[in-house]
Amino acid sequence: MEFYDVIKSRRSFRIYKPDMPEKEKIERILDAARLAPTWANMQGMHYIVVKDPEKVKSVWNAVGQKQKFVEAPIFIVGAIKEKGSGTNGNGEKYYPVDFGICFEHLILAATAEGLGTCWIGWFDENKLKDALNIPKTYRVLGLTPLGYPIKQKESVQERHSLEQIVHYDKF
Repeated sequence: MEFYDVIKSRRSFRIYKPDMPEKEKIERILDAARLAPTWANMQGMHYIVVKDPEKVKSVWNAVGQKQKFVEAPIFIVGAIKEKGSGTNGNGEKYYPVDFGICFEHLILAATAEGLGTCWIGWFDENKLKDALNIPKTYRVLGLTPLGYPIKQKESVQERHSLEQIVHYDKF
């Protein structure tokens, strides 16, 4: 899929077919995430590919949304150490930015492969860490189901025009 078509096609899907995505697709998606730029090339991201049905249920329970993601065959959970990135000049830790860059590469790569995702940021982090044995020194800032969506979303939500959001030389 051409890059700008990927951008235009990306949607959040909440209902999936139970079909397992092909191993080659999953590896290409993870490789795209691996190639994302990070602070000083520290590459602090880790990815947990959750395929075991019981573990998938435990992830779903940590998300806690009873009507969503029930049939997702896979979840991919991203984890990064708080010290897995640098600190900017204002003393702010950069690991959330690195996480976002890497995870967006993953989400867009999944779209290019014809798979659905939904970036989830609302979950019980401690439940998730316990279920997947994620060390306490890591933060989980997001996860996504991965699979073939039941139905494609055709309509595009209205987006702001460039004129509404782009400013030149001053706000």
